[in-house]
Amino acid sequence: MTEYEILRPQNEIAIRGLYSLHYFQFASGYVFSGEKHNFWELVYVDQGEAEIGAGKEMRQLYQGQLIFHKPNEFHSIWANYAKGASLFVITFGCQSPAMRAFRGRQFTLASAQRHLLSRMIAEGQRVFGRVLDISDQKKLCPLPDAPPGGVQLITLYLTELLLNLLREQPAAPAPAPRPRLTEEEDFEAIFKRAQEMMSGRPDGSLRFSQVCRGVGLSATTFKERFKRYTGMTVMDYYRRLRIEEARRRLRTGEMNIAQVADELGYSSAAAFSRQFKLMMNLTPREYLCSIQL
Repeated sequence: MTEYEILRPQNEIAIRGLYSLHYFQFASGYVFSGEKHNFWELVYVDQGEAEIGAGKEMRQLYQGQLIFHKPNEFHSIWANYAKGASLFVITFGCQSPAMRAFRGRQFTLASAQRHLLSRMIAEGQRVFGRVLDISDQKKLCPLPDAPPGGVQLITLYLTELLLNLLREQPAAPAPAPRPRLTEEEDFEAIFKRAQEMMSGRPDGSLRFSQVCRGVGLSATTFKERFKRYTGMTVMDYYRRLRIEEARRRLRTGEMNIAQVADELGYSSAAAFSRQFKLMMNLTPREYLCSIQL
């Protein structure tokens, strides 16, 4: 009798697990000041365009393009160049040596590769819910009625995409990434201080003059530099930050719309709803319904 011998796959790419999965729809003027973590991150522009910070470099990404952030690389999203971008972001653990090929790489996806991303997004919505924009997500929690094998399917789609990209020969060298402007680097600490002040006063009680004193700049200088850095005025940014806090509180389900409006200093639930609609293009009630789908 002939004895069969098994051929085992080499597993060039082995995904150890997922940390987060998001689908963000950013309005023009959004700013994410940045973070770093000890696992890989893939950022894909599904619609629009955005400027992505990677270390000390800036990369312009357009629809159908993606970029990888290696572990412990500081990365950010800059609103100056974002035009209503929709971004898919997935973070994952992988220690395969083949991942070195993705360090600092930016790709323009072919149709089949974009289809894999679409399947990842669709499966993510089946497993984790229709709304995937929870920015403070620290743990992925599948829905109680999530289809079996959903997380495994997402991991398989991701592995297939990585292997597909790994087979691609490096294209002609891309233009050198544009370094951040010295003014932006100088302003970064000032911006973070202003952001901390705003985050600490989400009830709308913070005044522009107080922010200027807190960062140690004159009103004219701070206003001009903030606008160049973020693409919006100081108080517009504060209003957007308050709406982000409102979304976070609504997601917890611990307060109703009227209570959130009161806690965040709005004169009435109607005034809160108008501001929410202006920023998010849907009312608080519509937002709650979208979360509960």
